Amino acid sequence: MEIIIHQAILHVLDTTLDAPVLSGGGMELTAEKTAYLQNHIEKLLASDEIRQCRPLPDSAFRNELEHNQDFIDLSCRIAGVLFDYMHAHTTIPGADLAVVDFTRDGAPWLGILKLNYKNGYTHYTETVEGAPVNSIIQQRACLPTQSGKVEEGALVDLTDYSMRLLEKKYDIDGHKEFYLSSVVFQYTQAEPEKKKLQAIQEAAAQAVKDAYEDEPHADAQVAMLIANQAADNDNKVTVEQVRRQLAEEYPLAAVPFDDYVEKSDVLEPAQAQQPVTVSPARIRRMESRSIHTASGIEVKIPTEILSEDSAVEFLHAEDGSVSLLIKNVIL
Repeated sequence: MEIIIHQAILHVLDTTLDAPVLSGGGMELTAEKTAYLQNHIEKLLASDEIRQCRPLPDSAFRNELEHNQDFIDLSCRIAGVLFDYMHAHTTIPGADLAVVDFTRDGAPWLGILKLNYKNGYTHYTETVEGAPVNSIIQQRACLPTQSGKVEEGALVDLTDYSMRLLEKKYDIDGHKEFYLSSVVFQYTQAEPEKKKLQAIQEAAAQAVKDAYEDEPHADAQVAMLIANQAADNDNKVTVEQVRRQLAEEYPLAAVPFDDYVEKSDVLEPAQAQQPVTVSPARIRRMESRSIHTASGIEVKIPTEILSEDSAVEFLHAEDGSVSLLIKNVIL
């Protein structure tokens, strides 16, 4: 994945002020600033907490994207709408808003990163009776670090105006509600990617259990199957890909899998080809299984060797307890 940033602008949305501080021009893209923006865009693209959203028919934001080709003016309009809502609902934290014009593998995208303020501390030097005295002072408007996390943001694919949205609920008029999708952008409120992935994984595992009752590690094997699919497909899987893989490795599970997908409240059969993001961290977790003993010992075993009797063996006792035998141990 290649991210190239073409221009970026920063607006100050400090809700302790009566109006936003809108920038009249783009920022100079030094190597440090470019790396900062690229890093946070890549994190959003890889996150399984984002939502794949589509514009509603009357979305003013989508209309603005289609007809306003002036990057600076467009960014100011987005900042203005966002600030007005934030100022009217003070539970939403103040932030700097970075609007980024970039391409992803050659396709045009627009990034909208809400960099929420964090409290930080730094040193402060003052002169007392002719001598310097150092102290600590709080800084309220600290931005997320490059290694930190952007809590709210949107990435818009300008080829079809679909949006990858990360948003939070805030107390608005006595209710915890999203505001970016419903008010600022007027886009659909889709399920998070990780919830879709969980639904796919549960459907596949249950289908294998139904069709192969003697498969002792269905959950782990399905997790490994999905992890391998994601690793080979730019950290993405689809319902159809998982079904094809099940048909190869567990042929009797393919039809039950379709049934579970159809009954799911999260998955839509019509979207079987739509990719679901699997974050690198989640892939790593799926590639191993943690086993805990009654005495508090934790053993982490690579999923690919769970069914290899030459490596590990699960011994079932008459009282229902299970013991783990680890073979070929090198001390």
